[in-house]
Amino acid sequence: MVFRVLIIGGTGQVGAAVVRALAAEPSCAEVVMVNRRAISLSADPRVRQVILDTAAAQFPAEVTKLAQSMVALGDPVYAASCVGVGKGSLKWSEEELKALEIGVVGGFARGCQAGGITRFSLLSAVGSSSKSRIRYVRVMGLKEETVQGIGFQRLAIFRPGIIAGNAHTPRYVA
Repeated sequence: MVFRVLIIGGTGQVGAAVVRALAAEPSCAEVVMVNRRAISLSADPRVRQVILDTAAAQFPAEVTKLAQSMVALGDPVYAASCVGVGKGSLKWSEEELKALEIGVVGGFARGCQAGGITRFSLLSAVGSSSKSRIRYVRVMGLKEETVQGIGFQRLAIFRPGIIAGNAHTPRYVA
């Protein structure tokens, strides 16, 4: 069965790995990356990018139009958010984290659902809970609750404990 994927956060460590895996999957007809700025893409014609201003008020509406155009092609369409700040979150205020993790991801998810996408995958973090005293874990919990409240038919939440292999991975873990 052929399918298509609309993804945000496809330029980060996890998202880029997801995009590579999807591009290697023969049944994936298309991967559309929603990016804030243009990046160099592989030569695979099935991977394309759409540049959107994630801070703009019309961002969810733009995602809706994009999702509708993909759904109209007739293949199943999945959406994924691999947005994440990681260790850099220590430098962000709680308001900045919420603007990205809840505002941007929530707007993307609402746009996907309004555009007819019924299956969504969300990158979160281990221990996520909106009741946590730990700021990052609390914001991740709020993000999960936001996306859960949108009402996707199928929602997969991925909660890695640590993402190995990048510059932020402690040496003793790597």
